[in-house]
Amino acid sequence: MKLVCNGTALEVNVAGSGEPLLIIHGFTGSALAMKPLSAHLPGRRILPDLIGHGRSESPVSRGAYHLDAVSQQISSMLEQLDATPTAIVGYSMGGRVALNFAVNHPEKVRSLALIGASPGIENDSDRLNRKDADHKLAASISHLGVKRFVESWVDMPMWESLRNKLTAIQWQESIAERRTNHPLGLANSLRASGTGSMNPLHASLHTLKVPTLLLVGEKDHKFLQIAYDMSLALPDASVQVIADSGHATHLEQPEATANAIIEHLSC
Repeated sequence: MKLVCNGTALEVNVAGSGEPLLIIHGFTGSALAMKPLSAHLPGRRILPDLIGHGRSESPVSRGAYHLDAVSQQISSMLEQLDATPTAIVGYSMGGRVALNFAVNHPEKVRSLALIGASPGIENDSDRLNRKDADHKLAASISHLGVKRFVESWVDMPMWESLRNKLTAIQWQESIAERRTNHPLGLANSLRASGTGSMNPLHASLHTLKVPTLLLVGEKDHKFLQIAYDMSLALPDASVQVIADSGHATHLEQPEATANAIIEHLSC
């Protein structure tokens, strides 16, 4: 279904019944990429295409892509669906979206399960360097086109584990899904809500009182450290390492990831 959320048209898929569970995809993904995980999870599953992704709107103005604006869009969506407070599962960029939403709207969040997520980059110099890299990457989308950009994106070392885990058909299907995204939407997402442009949330983590599960693949060394650091700052957090998995645990080990989330929700 299409919902206009704080002025932005979002495609939203809803399945099942019971307690609401918001499931948020990562960069270059869509609700479709989260369906294998969603199929294993209970409740009323709400899977939006974030702004600039899938079948949602890809406006020219970058303002609507900033994480605070995305939080307002999600808030409007949940209100229209009468789905608060909600449990949230967020993957990678979707995890950053979930964290930012929880900081801005704590009353609308029941729990968090974050897969390969971060609270941003705390060091000013490192953040500016990442912002510059994100903007260059965004410019390459227009230069290369979505097809070639996606090929270069999935050729990064962080996706090696996923590429080795999926069958050849599954890998090509994953690439085909990413290629359906709008080039302007992806570019604006990087420019406005990439890790380099994100206001770091480290100083706000202590305010998040909800139970939080930090899921990370054992091969995802960078995010392993981030998860452990976050767990020290969050009042009610636990880290669960998913064996034989890299960054995308929900695709590499969907059953183990789902079981960890189910246990988290039941507690």
